[in-house]
Amino acid sequence: MDSRRLEELEAKLEIYKSTLTEIYERYDQKLEELSLVRRVGDALRTTMTVESLASALMATVAHEVVADRLAMILKSPPDDPDSPLRLRAAYYSDSEEFVFQKGDGGQEFSLKSLGLFSESEFIHPKTILDVAPKLDPLYQEQDECARTLLAAPFLVRDRFLGFLLLSRPVNQPFSKENEHMLSIMADQASAALSNVQLFDDLNRINAKLSLSERRATESSQYLERLLETANDAILTVDAKGLVTYANRKAAQWGWSKNELLGREFRLFLEDNPALVSWAAGGPPPADAILEAALFNQAGERRTVLISTSSVGADDLGDVSTEGAWMLMVSDLTERRQLERQLLHSEKLASIGLLAAGVAHEVGNPLSAISGYAQILEAGVDSESERVEYLRAILNQTTRIQKILRELLDYSRPSRGLSETLDLAEHLPKIMGMLEGQRVFSRLKVIYDFPKGGVPYLVTMDRDHLMQVVVIIAMNAAQAMSEQLDPEPSFTFSLAHDYDRIIMKMSDNGPGMSAEVRNRAFDPFFSTKGHGQGTGLGLAICQRIVESYRGRLDLETAPGLGAAFTISWPEGAPL
Repeated sequence: MDSRRLEELEAKLEIYKSTLTEIYERYDQKLEELSLVRRVGDALRTTMTVESLASALMATVAHEVVADRLAMILKSPPDDPDSPLRLRAAYYSDSEEFVFQKGDGGQEFSLKSLGLFSESEFIHPKTILDVAPKLDPLYQEQDECARTLLAAPFLVRDRFLGFLLLSRPVNQPFSKENEHMLSIMADQASAALSNVQLFDDLNRINAKLSLSERRATESSQYLERLLETANDAILTVDAKGLVTYANRKAAQWGWSKNELLGREFRLFLEDNPALVSWAAGGPPPADAILEAALFNQAGERRTVLISTSSVGADDLGDVSTEGAWMLMVSDLTERRQLERQLLHSEKLASIGLLAAGVAHEVGNPLSAISGYAQILEAGVDSESERVEYLRAILNQTTRIQKILRELLDYSRPSRGLSETLDLAEHLPKIMGMLEGQRVFSRLKVIYDFPKGGVPYLVTMDRDHLMQVVVIIAMNAAQAMSEQLDPEPSFTFSLAHDYDRIIMKMSDNGPGMSAEVRNRAFDPFFSTKGHGQGTGLGLAICQRIVESYRGRLDLETAPGLGAAFTISWPEGAPL
């Protein structure tokens, strides 16, 4: 074999040797990488929390790469792309001390402040040289020289979770091999971290669900206790008006809760104009307040106030998804009886004040009757003269009967029946009952509205209208009993205001101070002397007016008289 051929063979052999050496080196490197992957995988396999993962990862990294300190900086919370980076864990190699920060209390960091730029650019390990000591996330007071930092990102499907940061003095820079090893460990840790965070999220969601369920159960039990212990009857009805729930108070009408379920509540109620929008076999009007009469199991008539509201199926759970309505039913029977007694008591108090005037008013016709009787007893000259005196006696007797009848009618308890009244017609009649009273003898009554023209219609109980007018008129007359100048006057004025009637009663008396005006409608407040009033008159007037959807206002000032203005719905049934 010639020398040239030998040289060629030797050259090929060298190439083969170098190639084989490179292959073995790569094999060893891959074997080492696989070994590293296995070690990291073994260390992280059993981790179930971020804390245990951080502890295992940092211990492994510290064993493979020399570093004074290690920090795990993560997005918190991890599922929010705009959440900040926070220091969650730290490892100090010299003391082998591991510190974990729970929750969101860790120190905040930004990639820009550490020289790592944006998340989208941070996809490979990055070494940061000559870092000022205080920029090290794990800065310690004894640090004097600059630091070298090595950061490796945690990435899962291009989603940035945070990064691992190693730190050591500036004179101990990290090598490319360190970067490569850290990249492998960070890749392994990323998948484990994503799983752990997912597991943490599930635990957190489960905890929230458990807490929500417990709170929902507690709220449900609390609401049930409230409903069952309420002072009013509370029911729910479906779209057909059938009772789907009733609390214990509903049994006050003689039926048990179970007996009410499935029955149509509307059929328990007496028809009246207020219930015109609630048809049989249908739901009640939503968000309404209705006063009605309810017949209990014994057939007794009870006055009830029903507040309705629409609720969804989600609010009541087992109610049909077609919708549900809640009814809060208050039994007003005893209250209405007490109110009627109070109104009647105040009316009787007014009768007492009118009694002296009645004696004066009856005295005049009695004197005339006595005189005519004496003349007849003495004898008269002709039959025509005798008839004339007898007719005069009958007239005076009729006058007395009228006075007594009006007084008795006023003193009787209210019938509680509403009717359509023309104020222009009834106001003079009411004042006619008072004109013979001594306290009204000097009072000039003025009707500032046309008579016989357009009617001023309201729908209410005639006795209630009379009581309001009498109370306010008597207050005015008493306030002006000593007044000489100007001549005492009491004026009625009526007006139409769209669908309402405005009735104003005003006097030219002394008026009231601001303090008295502010308390005028307070029960038992009175400026009259002892025995001259109960202090309930104006409070009762206000209660009566408001019961007919009206409003009573007072305008007054010292020396300017007082004006009571009432606004009522025009003619509509209540």
